[in-house]
Amino acid sequence: MFQFSSALTQAVLVKRYKRFLADVVLPSGEVITVHCPNTGAMTGCCDPHSRVYLSESNNPKRKYRYTWEYATDAAGHKICVNTNNANKVVKSALAEHRISALGHYGTIVPEQRYLNSRFDFLLQQDGYPDCYLEVKSATLATGTTGMFPDTVTKRGQKHCKELAQLSQQGYQAKLLFCVMRENIRDFMIAEKLDPDYAKAVAHAKANGVEILCYVCDLSTTNIHLSHQIPIIT
Repeated sequence: MFQFSSALTQAVLVKRYKRFLADVVLPSGEVITVHCPNTGAMTGCCDPHSRVYLSESNNPKRKYRYTWEYATDAAGHKICVNTNNANKVVKSALAEHRISALGHYGTIVPEQRYLNSRFDFLLQQDGYPDCYLEVKSATLATGTTGMFPDTVTKRGQKHCKELAQLSQQGYQAKLLFCVMRENIRDFMIAEKLDPDYAKAVAHAKANGVEILCYVCDLSTTNIHLSHQIPIIT
């Protein structure tokens, strides 16, 4: 479980701009600029006038006091737009041995390089081959189906190809989609948005890479990796 330092503050989104910034209205009526820790398209996650949730920093050196953590959809379901949180949530779940396919690994090494890429985790355990794990934060959805990516991802394509290489060299290689969104029951690759990424995932799977998908429980105090969901192919 990833714990926020304090309960999140509700606000209303005015607009997102310059990729890393957004203007919001606090409950007091004050309009402020907040940090937006998401470089992606944020499709369906940045509609003006929607409710958002912010974390607050006590660091006096920070230019922006608040960070945008959650967006909401039209039904009010929370969506974690802070892409940094996915790795924190997965790391906690790995340490607690709650991901069944990876529960036998005891050593967790973040940010491990291989060839020209940096993978999110290297997992190690005596008696088992090293395992390279790449985590993708998924926020896009159609109905109750989570999707990834929300735009073309050349980096994601590259990761898939190199995971396939690792698998062929005898390592364990896993791709885990962490769905950071409420009310999701299953998952699929957004092939129409990035056909090449869909092909790269299929290539990785055909070469021994295991594809996993988990959903999260999102609250104003923490994020918890909940349970595995089926992947639609």
